[in-house]
Amino acid sequence: MKKIFLFLLLLLALFTAGTYMLIPSVISVSGAVVAKTTDIGTERILMNDSSWVHWWPAEKKGMQKADPKTGFQGGGYLFRETGKFYKSLSISIGNEEHTLPSKLLIVPLAVDSTGIEWKCELVTGNDPISRVRRYQEAKRIKSAIDEVLGSLRDFLSTPENVYGINIERNHLKDTLYVSSKTQLTVYPTQKDIYNLIGKINIYLAKHNSPATGSPIYNITQTDQNHFQLMAAVPTNRMLPETDGFAMKNMIKGSFIITEVSGGEKQVSTAWRNLKQFFQDYRKTSMAMNFTMLVTDRTLQPDSSKWVTKLYMPVY
Repeated sequence: MKKIFLFLLLLLALFTAGTYMLIPSVISVSGAVVAKTTDIGTERILMNDSSWVHWWPAEKKGMQKADPKTGFQGGGYLFRETGKFYKSLSISIGNEEHTLPSKLLIVPLAVDSTGIEWKCELVTGNDPISRVRRYQEAKRIKSAIDEVLGSLRDFLSTPENVYGINIERNHLKDTLYVSSKTQLTVYPTQKDIYNLIGKINIYLAKHNSPATGSPIYNITQTDQNHFQLMAAVPTNRMLPETDGFAMKNMIKGSFIITEVSGGEKQVSTAWRNLKQFFQDYRKTSMAMNFTMLVTDRTLQPDSSKWVTKLYMPVY
């Protein structure tokens, strides 16, 4: 009996010593991922509380979505944003027992690559039982953090999620255009645009040269009260230039292109987002941007069915 007692005492001593040797008094928990996007875009998404519902892991992965004001649940913990700083967030991680502070950091790696690191610390306590419990808890927190970071990485690595538009890099299909310009004292309306396109189509018909694709246009504000409207229609051969009409032999080039469904409100939003994409990725557009009218709006009264393409040349 005495030997059994001594053996159990030895096991207890070894267990106690082992917990103090293997489990530190403070456990650091961290996770990190790399997203294929810019640090600016990452910061914009993370600082917008309402966007969290779009990238937080779905319930099928064992995570539950909640209202941004009350927090987001996952792995038995409630996550709440508690502070916003330059390229970092404070996030509390809580359960029924306690709440831990944590820090999420945005780390610029390259123009199109961003690191995201999330870390927190757990105090394990003085007795071995508490240390073991905190160690197990640290593993659960680590698993939850990794799940959230993985979902965030996947979300950010899709440009459409960050900019709200589909983004494609491609060349220009048609390169030979008949163009015309007009000067206006107010911002051009859709009627102004189609009037100018109509004149070009009449010019093409006069020379028995069919349009080979969709018309394009560009609007430039020349001063406070004047706007230049340029429109062009693609054709298959060179035509004589006359007053008001010029041939444009454009290069196929490289363009960032987005396709928009909807009316002018949707087009304006897409232009703003496309320019934000250029700014975030530090791209330069050194030639004319233009809008392509894929749908003939004069024949389709339902603006929700309009299809428009935006082109920004890129180098």
